[in-house]
Amino acid sequence: MMNFNIDKKNFGFTLIELLVVITIIGLLSSLAVVSLNSARIKARDALRKADTAQLRIALGLYYMDNNRYPICGSAHYSDTRPPDDYGANVGNTGDASNPPVNADGSWCYINTLADALTSGSRPLLQEMPVDPMNKDNVPLASGGSDTYIYRYISNAEGQTYVLAYTLEEGGLQTIRGF
Repeated sequence: MMNFNIDKKNFGFTLIELLVVITIIGLLSSLAVVSLNSARIKARDALRKADTAQLRIALGLYYMDNNRYPICGSAHYSDTRPPDDYGANVGNTGDASNPPVNADGSWCYINTLADALTSGSRPLLQEMPVDPMNKDNVPLASGGSDTYIYRYISNAEGQTYVLAYTLEEGGLQTIRGF
């Protein structure tokens, strides 16, 4: 006859086995979170590149219609300074004989282009693109971001411009249009 006595000491897992399994699960889940975050960053950067490509096309069409690019209005901000070489990029040095569009050297809100690019008998854009990390597209002084915002500056005649934006993986990017 067979012995059906079961030793109760062999039921379950030891504490060490449980700790090893929990540690492995924790490591795998942290790797998943890191790769998901990396994918989100790449997606936002791709959107920024697509937005600025769309803006470049609209600015080019605006130039074809008006023989100049939009010129900054009075709405601008100085809490996000342009890159050091912005004067060379827009064809002016910022000195007294050739001042930048905004006397303090600040950039225009990208939203100041909205009237020029989204209205009129032939709108060039349905709506102005905004940075995915700064949906209001306002600078830091207005409660927004001083890093993740689309910036624009043109020379006084509207014959050249610079668009600037910041990638999360790549830093400040500038695009010169002329």
